[in-house]
Amino acid sequence: MRSRGFTLVELLVAIAIIGLLAATLVVASAGLGQRSKIEKAAKMVLRIETACEAYFTKFQDYPSNQAKLTAAAKAGGALWAPIQSRTFVFDYIGRPLTAVVQFGPGAGKTATLEPFAEFAASELSGDPATPGTVAIMDPWGEGIWYELPGFAHGTSYADTSRGPSSSTDSRIDVTSGGPDGTAQSLGNKLDPKDDVTNWNP
Repeated sequence: MRSRGFTLVELLVAIAIIGLLAATLVVASAGLGQRSKIEKAAKMVLRIETACEAYFTKFQDYPSNQAKLTAAAKAGGALWAPIQSRTFVFDYIGRPLTAVVQFGPGAGKTATLEPFAEFAASELSGDPATPGTVAIMDPWGEGIWYELPGFAHGTSYADTSRGPSSSTDSRIDVTSGGPDGTAQSLGNKLDPKDDVTNWNP
């Protein structure tokens, strides 16, 4: 008895089912890849925020230009400049710092402090030998934003409970623009959608 082969219709149905299954697998794997990048970005944002909090614990201030003001400038009421940058914070948390560790009698003693966070070369962009040029990169190849005072954590009303002219009047925002790379427009901050931040979990 001769066996019956597949008809053209049966072959077309089988090919369609295989194609549908393959397309579903491709979409699912793309979604998993995006989820993996989001999780990696969230960990990077947390590392930066944790390092900034450690910096605050050490210096009673978040990374800012306040530290660069002279005592005379501070006494004269000089204020730190608000910061919104991709290349600012690495110099404060990713490099060894030289800090004054003794005040009063014998003041001026300095020490070199270890970086508050370690970053792999693949996580950075810019020239490590040149201050103010290194960005900490998210998984989509964009620099992560550091903002002080933060839009979400900030305030329009100065809190001088920690002293005058201080960048401690508000907390920091750390933001990855996510898959679309957009993080800094006002509309984006009001509705951050795919952003990965320390203020919009």
